[in-house]
Amino acid sequence: MATQTGLTRKGELPIVTTLMVLSGLLVYLIPGLAPLMVYDRTAILSGEVWRLITGHWVHFSFSHLFYDLLAFGLAGWLTEYRGYPYFGLVITLSTLGISGALLIMEPEVTRYGGLSGVATAVLVYLTLEGLLEPPPWRGMCITVLALTVGKILLESITEQPLLASVDRIPFVPI
Repeated sequence: MATQTGLTRKGELPIVTTLMVLSGLLVYLIPGLAPLMVYDRTAILSGEVWRLITGHWVHFSFSHLFYDLLAFGLAGWLTEYRGYPYFGLVITLSTLGISGALLIMEPEVTRYGGLSGVATAVLVYLTLEGLLEPPPWRGMCITVLALTVGKILLESITEQPLLASVDRIPFVPI
């Protein structure tokens, strides 16, 4: 069962999710921000380490922004609303973990942007917590978890994003 020790108490407005979604919108709508925030391997290795965090809020097209914010918004809102306790930790570890893994294990990735990895981490956390809940929520979580695994496998096999597209920019889901 959910506890009341998370960032938001069960049933309250999802403050963290709302702030993160608004941040993603602002970065997209203010053109000068994205170049300063995008994950840029060369810039990071030259000391601009904030890009390890801020790159997740940079999006390369409206559809990229829309689907990332929709997924994160829904998963985050439900996680906060249900009062699951480790929401902030999941966001922090996934943000740093994804960027750190790219920096160390994927040197050919020179630019990266998007909240999809963090959104997926939050969605998986939500569904795993939901496995401890009674039906019908448990069944919904099993279904969403299976669909998430299927989406990741399909994108890995085809090397194409299932939902988002980026016009005229080579774009490979990671």
